[in-house]
Amino acid sequence: MLQPYGASQELINTKIADILEAFTTEYKKQKKKTRWAEKTPDNIFRADFINTLYPDCQFINVIRDGRDVVCSYKKRWGRLTLFKAISTWNNAIELTYKYRTQFPKERYLEVHYEELVSNPEKITKEMMNFLNEKWIEQLLSHQKTKHDFWFNKEKTEPPSKLKEKRPDRHSPSKAIFTSSSGRWKKELNFYEKAIANLFMNDNLKKLGYK
Repeated sequence: MLQPYGASQELINTKIADILEAFTTEYKKQKKKTRWAEKTPDNIFRADFINTLYPDCQFINVIRDGRDVVCSYKKRWGRLTLFKAISTWNNAIELTYKYRTQFPKERYLEVHYEELVSNPEKITKEMMNFLNEKWIEQLLSHQKTKHDFWFNKEKTEPPSKLKEKRPDRHSPSKAIFTSSSGRWKKELNFYEKAIANLFMNDNLKKLGYK
């Protein structure tokens, strides 16, 4: 589309990376940090593009029981999203198999959500070791650290005093919890369990889920 203007894809990718970096450079200075991370779950569907923009970046793939993912979809958007949740999770897992071989071990790490919340010290140490960063005990009590809230915040607060409006259970102001692990056993009805297990069966087994 931009070829008539003489803009190569490589040039476009470089400019996109520059724009993204513009959002983080000053913020890193404010927080006295040297690195930034982006943890949107859908990033797994854009990993190839992210890798193109940042060929030296590292990926941490957090894998979660697909049936619990179905629960999250159901709670947020209703039970009509059952098949959407199943399809999205299966597609993400298929990409997981791809990235296991595509990326070298120093750039790609897999973590199971259930292990992370049940044994956070062990898993966060593995994660920080992978990132070549120092592990600190504050990682286990992140809720005690002051956070900036850009979206779920009081509109009356000035940018310099961002305040969380309605903390939800996944907010950084909340402590690590295990209640979302295995929630499908109680929150899905018989038919939803049957459908989820049927269409997720192969990938659940490959990932070690019963």
